[in-house]
Amino acid sequence: MPPLPEDLERLLHDLRGPLNAAIMHLEVIRRLTPEGDQAQVSVDTIQQELLRLAALLPAAFDVVALERGDLSAVNARDLVERALKEHGLGGVVLAEGPWPDVRVDERLVGLALGHLVRNALQSTAAAGASRPPRVSASPSGAGQVALTVRDWGGGLRSTNPKVLVRLRGVGLVTAERVARLHGGALSFGSPGVGAEVTLTIPAA
Repeated sequence: MPPLPEDLERLLHDLRGPLNAAIMHLEVIRRLTPEGDQAQVSVDTIQQELLRLAALLPAAFDVVALERGDLSAVNARDLVERALKEHGLGGVVLAEGPWPDVRVDERLVGLALGHLVRNALQSTAAAGASRPPRVSASPSGAGQVALTVRDWGGGLRSTNPKVLVRLRGVGLVTAERVARLHGGALSFGSPGVGAEVTLTIPAA
């Protein structure tokens, strides 16, 4: 990720101050609370959630700071291959046949693809599946192309984008923002076994 703009970096720094102070004061309270006391359970829970928030804040600011750069025409397969190489991701199958051309900010779409493929690899491995994740591209109508990442994991608890983005964290939030910056969308499907995530972007 590139450095944050100065104003966002300053805001992130200002937010970290009170957050770190709250974590430190909770540690003092935890030490003063008797073992086994119900209050200590609550203090531990609050402290864990604050630590989680402290870890999420920088990533959230990175997502907010994403801006679309210059657009270039590129073949979708070439774009995917470069993204896989840049992010050091292997063990993925690319669909056969001709791939459409797209017009995108290659850096941003490569970032989104990196997150989606990494999620697919993790889900497939967690399920113990032997089939590798598959990436494909097809015209989606209205001058758009659908890039689809298919995994063989445990499937989705929901296909509602708002629910899934919240459950699965910063990677999907990043991919969704990249899609929106290109006038597209992020959508989800349950094809029986595993899951499909589709990034819609402009055709060239």
